[in-house]
Amino acid sequence: MLHSLRDGRCSLLVVAFAAAVSLAVSPSQVAGQDVLTGPTGFAPSTLRSSYLRGATTDTTLRPHTLRILGTQRVGDDLQARVVVLDSLGNILPAATMNMSLSAVVKCRDAAPTRIAATSTEDVRGGSRGSTVILCDNSLLAGTTARTVVASLRDILPTVPERDSVAVVVFDHDVLELSPLAPPSAAAVACAPEAVPEPDGLCASFAALRTGLAMTAEHEGPRTVILVTSSDDNASFSTTTGDIVRRARELEATIHVVRIGTQSRAFPYRYVSSSTGGRLTTLSLDQLGDVGAVVREMIFGTSSYLNVRFPFAAVSAASCGESAWLMCNVEDLAVATPMRSDSISIALSDLTYRTSPTIIATFADTTEVGLQNFYPLLASMAEEMMTDSTLRIELIGHVSDDITSNADVRARERAGYVRDFLNAYGVRKHQMTVRSDGSRRPLYFFQNDGTQRLMNNRVEARILAPDLYPFTITVDQVETEEMAYDEVRRWEQRSFKAFFELVVVDRAPVYRIKLWGYQTLDEARKGAASAKKLKAKSAIIE
Repeated sequence: MLHSLRDGRCSLLVVAFAAAVSLAVSPSQVAGQDVLTGPTGFAPSTLRSSYLRGATTDTTLRPHTLRILGTQRVGDDLQARVVVLDSLGNILPAATMNMSLSAVVKCRDAAPTRIAATSTEDVRGGSRGSTVILCDNSLLAGTTARTVVASLRDILPTVPERDSVAVVVFDHDVLELSPLAPPSAAAVACAPEAVPEPDGLCASFAALRTGLAMTAEHEGPRTVILVTSSDDNASFSTTTGDIVRRARELEATIHVVRIGTQSRAFPYRYVSSSTGGRLTTLSLDQLGDVGAVVREMIFGTSSYLNVRFPFAAVSAASCGESAWLMCNVEDLAVATPMRSDSISIALSDLTYRTSPTIIATFADTTEVGLQNFYPLLASMAEEMMTDSTLRIELIGHVSDDITSNADVRARERAGYVRDFLNAYGVRKHQMTVRSDGSRRPLYFFQNDGTQRLMNNRVEARILAPDLYPFTITVDQVETEEMAYDEVRRWEQRSFKAFFELVVVDRAPVYRIKLWGYQTLDEARKGAASAKKLKAKSAIIE
């Protein structure tokens, strides 16, 4: 456990940018230029890199890679921050090139639409910025945080001293390795041995909220970089909508570096694309590249091409209410073939919430270990005491190696959490307790102690009308194919339906559930209607 540092519907499109570059250069165009025309204090790179790692004024170097650092809607424009790099990762001085940039947007199998840029502005040497780097150190992340911190220690000395950088590690709580400080000082604090053993749950949305708060008092570009390999599973009441709104208020950019493919990309992609940043996914084998990616993100706050496109033309390529627009990345270079880039853009706002939220895990069937989650539970309690209308359901779970009294033990576990919250000051009528026994393991095959801990858990579900919290279980089938058929059958009857994998007698089964009921009364009416259609059950949850 770390120590506290407390302070609907979406359309996405993928845009491919490609450059046609002419390198006819006059000596007078580069007269008086030096490395400072690139990122301040950034020496030319002599090593091959796909990421921004240096700056040069050598006009004989050919453009090799176009990288998009983020996009954002500003008024009637879609603005993209773009850098053009040589094969060594040096940012090329745009003043020496005749740039012709266009966007290609594509919806599923539809023909691509090409949109010409309306203007291109070369931005160099912006104002002093502040960057908070958040490193996932939860139990499921393993030891990746230590590798990431070691990588940051190596690259931060190359960041200009005018900037401020903070480094934070987090699980369901946060630990500040370095406050906002000059990069050289932050590098000194980035000792891998200072990172605790990985433990606890992953509250990445809550960590983002903390990171934004740390930048609030600083002027200049504000940036928060989240490095994670886990899904958010412990942010009790913080949603993607909350994060995006706060970032926009602060005019802050959020980038996400996703390690591996075990976590869901969508919520992280939405948070980053909606705030002018981007999601970068690296494999575990590429963990050593995190520092290079972070350095590019930091330098990209002040040195880039600001390319504008008419937003109306971009949004016109949307396929109505479809969730995604896809693209083909095309290379439009005239003089030299160049690697182009693509990015996903959120066209509308949505709220993605972790629900239910895990708020405690247990090594055995006693309350031992609950103290590790006191910071998270205390934060929950404070929120519930502030808002007396807030209601939650506490759901206990045990692993499937508990074969006797699983329901009783799971309910007792949820009761331990309820008793803590009540002792803290939360009123009893704000909480209900339910047991799912061993029927809903997160890991059907428990291969290690970490997975067993995650199965032995208590979840909290917020009972808010806008979340449509009530469901009705109407059937249980043995195969996924049968579950799909049953869901379609209930949807044909004008119900909203889904299926849920559970475990009964150590075997997987699939529960068919109806959803979309804001209140208990609505759920009871829905259950009555389902019974008339000969539902095998009508269990309201």
